[in-house]
Amino acid sequence: MDFDLFLAPARWEILKIIAEKPSSPIEIAKQLKTTVSYISQQLKLLDAAGLVIKKKTGEVEKGKPRTLFYLSNELAYINLLTRDLSSKKLLKLTDYHKAILKIWLLEDVSLHSQIEKLFLKLEENLKEIKAIFIESADKPRIIIITENKKLKTKIDSFIEKLERKIEYDLISENQLNKISPEFLISLYDPNALLKKLKGGQRKNV
Repeated sequence: MDFDLFLAPARWEILKIIAEKPSSPIEIAKQLKTTVSYISQQLKLLDAAGLVIKKKTGEVEKGKPRTLFYLSNELAYINLLTRDLSSKKLLKLTDYHKAILKIWLLEDVSLHSQIEKLFLKLEENLKEIKAIFIESADKPRIIIITENKKLKTKIDSFIEKLERKIEYDLISENQLNKISPEFLISLYDPNALLKKLKGGQRKNV
């Protein structure tokens, strides 16, 4: 399959909506301001390509069981063009892939390798860490959610060895409420703290 041609703008917009929230054809049609029949046709193509799956819920929509569409997998379509290699590849993503790609999407390329190294170092202590975020407003900094303040000494020692200093904050889960979720990118968030924060479950601290 020629993925470039297959992911026409309309199908790409449908996938973006489903990625944000599993949706019915009616809900997708409303967002894209088009007909349900057109959306259903595009969803059939996406289903045949293995990019989406559908599930019926107990809810009723126009007298019939409601059908929601979900992403079948989390994917990355990579176009690589270097002096010694050119390739296009569709990858099924692991949590590690997703974290690294989010780092690579930061505009300041000089920070990529430094943040990668810190993230890989923090993996040694994930049992004591509730979440790891990048705050992307202005100058990027790493937000580490933990109740173990002793980690600070270990992190400071590691950052001193890096070629470029990385800004970071070690905070408790309660202190996370002081940070705007708009600028947070999750690298590690097993308890979906960012989703809760975006869902309006913020407290006045």
